[in-house]
Amino acid sequence: MIWEALSILLLLGFIGINITLAVARISGKLAGITLRKTLRVDIPKNEKKHLERLFTPVWIAVGLVGAWKTRWDILAMIFAFLAFRSGANVSRTLIYSIHDGRLVEEYTRDSRILGIIGKATRISLLLEGMFVVALVVSYKTLSTATTASGRPTTLFITGLWLLGLVFGAVFGWLIARNNRGILLENQISIVWLFAGKKGKEKTEAALEKTRGKVKGFGRYLER
Repeated sequence: MIWEALSILLLLGFIGINITLAVARISGKLAGITLRKTLRVDIPKNEKKHLERLFTPVWIAVGLVGAWKTRWDILAMIFAFLAFRSGANVSRTLIYSIHDGRLVEEYTRDSRILGIIGKATRISLLLEGMFVVALVVSYKTLSTATTASGRPTTLFITGLWLLGLVFGAVFGWLIARNNRGILLENQISIVWLFAGKKGKEKTEAALEKTRGKVKGFGRYLER
């Protein structure tokens, strides 16, 4: 009973924080779009947005199947519904962060953005780690349960998580491959950095233009 209660608390914490971050991401995205339009900042867009939209329906479909397989056990159903998504998020986030780190460094030559991407990655992986910890804590409770087909629940849920890990890696690779867009584009900090890049380029262009005029004026005086 204690293990089950602790597992539920960990899961509720995991779900609650993810919901909070989802709201924050949506708010940040809206703020980023507004800032981008106001400052007229161009950020390389994800060239495979249409393909990326498949991620959510896939994990929901697999999660529902997993929950159905472990029906009549509420704790097992919650774990089964979230397992595939949790594993997929781990590998997908890692691949996205590696892709954006390389691409942003190429675009901006600014190492600060790498720290931002790294921080976002660590936060995401920490949240997904809560799911794994909750699963380990729940082992004694879930090990006594079986799926509708008679398979041990913990083995089934672990299999879903590993399947999600593989799926996230393949999916992330497909999105990142030959993609010149920023995949973690919802962070307002990225908008600010590209705005700084744009301002720097404008300043350098203005200085270069001024130098040209000064040189031209100097040649005129020599005459």
